[in-house]
Amino acid sequence: SAATLVFEYRDAAGLSVRKEFSFTPEYPYVIRFASTVTRNSETLNPAVNWGPALGTGVVSGGMNYAPAPQPIFYRDRKVSRVAIGDIDEHRQEQGAFGFAGVDDHYFLSAIVPPAQPLEVKYSPTVVDASGQSSALQFISWSVRSTSAPQAADFFFGPKDLDVLQTIKPDLVRAIDFGMFDWLVVPLLRALKWVNGYVGNYGWSIIVLTVIINLVMFPLKHKSIISMRKMQELQPQMKAIQDRYAKLKVTDPGRQKMNEEVMALYKQHGTNPAAGCVPMLMTLPVLVAFYAMLAVAIELRGAPFMGWIKDLSAYDPYFVTPVLMGVTMFVQQKMSPAVAD
Repeated sequence: SAATLVFEYRDAAGLSVRKEFSFTPEYPYVIRFASTVTRNSETLNPAVNWGPALGTGVVSGGMNYAPAPQPIFYRDRKVSRVAIGDIDEHRQEQGAFGFAGVDDHYFLSAIVPPAQPLEVKYSPTVVDASGQSSALQFISWSVRSTSAPQAADFFFGPKDLDVLQTIKPDLVRAIDFGMFDWLVVPLLRALKWVNGYVGNYGWSIIVLTVIINLVMFPLKHKSIISMRKMQELQPQMKAIQDRYAKLKVTDPGRQKMNEEVMALYKQHGTNPAAGCVPMLMTLPVLVAFYAMLAVAIELRGAPFMGWIKDLSAYDPYFVTPVLMGVTMFVQQKMSPAVAD
């Protein structure tokens, strides 16, 4: 059920503080925060301090490829992500933010303010931890309203597409889908739909991969047919090239060679670009699919089978990358030779 938690403080100097935290079951990762600070009846404008915000404090190391926590804010319809090393250039940001805070690979802590200007400050926090090869780095941040203080919502939870969409559509931009975001989102929804039937994200990825390959099969088939035609024309192509081999590249006579080559293509109804263009058209899907797997929090801690206990982590025994290398080698041997 909904609940409110209130803290109050007063001292002999006339300072009075009231902090109110409100929680609702509809939005379990959202805290509505309101504060009233006065000194001798004068209303003050406080800063709300967060920090350290998120993460383990380990910037990088070992096999961990997940990005470190970073400041993030959405302003003027643009998301800005700031690396820890660049915080000095963004210690203070002002404006009307759609959201602002700190995120890491899978989680976000941010203010989701009403339409009012804010002042957001970031500060790196270094912690000397024994047993670590280097000091741990965190990010602290604070936010202050530039006008009279009002209640504001703070989100502290997973970067789950459906969760963020429910709270505020713009909050979805906290997930870094990459340049093909228009394609990543449908792929993620498709993966979740498949998993609704399969019940295992590992097998769901395989099923979705098969579906994508079936959809793209006409393009791949056309590309293979074109490459085979080009392979069959290689002897005739070489014969034409041999006839003009003694001519220099700048010799006008080589124009005749190009005309004969084009006539050969036209006679057999083929085009050297026809083998490449269909395959290039599939690249955005492959890039978007990889980007989707890299950011989907659904895979965090999700088991597959056997020794693979977490689909968001690397294979501890490197069995799958070796298998992939072998299958890629076999696939290359099966593929037809392409034109020079």
